[in-house]
Amino acid sequence: MKLSLTLILSCFIGLVFGQAVKSEDITYTYVKLPTNPLQPKVDNYYSTITSSSEAANAKLMAEFEADKARAEADYQRELADYPAKVKAADDKFAKEMEVYNAKSTATKVIEKQLLNENTKPVKDYVAQPYRRTISQPVLKSSYDYPSLAATYLVLDGFTKAQVNALSYAVNIEGYEHSQPMIKSEAKDEVSVKDGVRTTYKVTYYWIEFTYRMPMSVRVSGVNNQEIFYVAPAELSAFKTYKSSSSKTAPSSDFSMLVKSTEENLLKENLKFINHLVNDRIGYEVTTRTTSLDYVKSKNDAHADVMEAYNNATIGLKTLTTNEALAKQKLTAAIDAFKVILTESDVYDKKARIDKDVTVAVYFDLIECYFAMRNTVDAEAALKSVGQLDLSNRDKKQKEKMDELFLDLTLRKAANGL
Repeated sequence: MKLSLTLILSCFIGLVFGQAVKSEDITYTYVKLPTNPLQPKVDNYYSTITSSSEAANAKLMAEFEADKARAEADYQRELADYPAKVKAADDKFAKEMEVYNAKSTATKVIEKQLLNENTKPVKDYVAQPYRRTISQPVLKSSYDYPSLAATYLVLDGFTKAQVNALSYAVNIEGYEHSQPMIKSEAKDEVSVKDGVRTTYKVTYYWIEFTYRMPMSVRVSGVNNQEIFYVAPAELSAFKTYKSSSSKTAPSSDFSMLVKSTEENLLKENLKFINHLVNDRIGYEVTTRTTSLDYVKSKNDAHADVMEAYNNATIGLKTLTTNEALAKQKLTAAIDAFKVILTESDVYDKKARIDKDVTVAVYFDLIECYFAMRNTVDAEAALKSVGQLDLSNRDKKQKEKMDELFLDLTLRKAANGL
């Protein structure tokens, strides 16, 4: 009878607290503190882009115009000299014909036989003057630099204005690339027909070349005093483009491929530069993708966990759009998670807040602490999580959170928070 009662009680608890931890991906934005904040802070900035290619293009165009001018001057001079040259040729021919006509027929015949050629004078050819064709130089790409700066060089936490402002200037060194090559490789392929396997060679083709677009960035203060300058080594290193392989040989006209690769690299590098600058002195609106856990159970046994989860979700999603609402929801979620954790019993699998739920609630709590920049309570929560017997997945999650809060702690210290 006692055994039956225990069995019935266990089944009842299982029905009431039957639970499963679920995870939901969430993407939200938050303001990342700078690693090297400006002291005193400047409110305004303006951004500009220059390109070394413009100077190179200007030099090529100047040489082109100079060559055209020389060609035109040569043409005009030859055109002016042309009548005199024609007259000189006519006069010379007339005199030679006069001498030739004065010779006897016998003399002409003898001279022709002795010299084995016709000795009758031939009028000198005077070429018609013409303009030399000067080929247009191949210029490096030029862009709408003000529009690029307005789009890609944005300093978060600052106002775009030129009065009492930081100067945020990027210089593009130019696009370089090797000559694209069509490469090929023969591979064995197998066909099966009527149960007979046949191996044959198939040639695959692809296009390959290297490319780069070095850039540098200089940020200076109101009095043009340099705050920092860097030419990232990552942007000076050559990258390799390799197309997907195909059994069909590609076109040998690479112009569109090279151009599209350049345009994509330009955008990528400007984004890289902008992140670098914002990470250092800006208040970068940063996208974070993570996950929040909730508990699915029968009879709403974990309604408090779900409510806290919903508050956390709203708080995170409104963090940069409605700060007051976000703080209200996150504070409510944090308070609820802390109360829930007081019920934690990691040794009882039938407990409402068992080990799995405990770990899930801790990670949700820690995410809320991160959004609120609460490193002190987060450190205590991470320490508590570290004392639990975690799965490999949860251990990796904790390691990521440790790194995240170490970075946040250093940034807060740099900003005097």
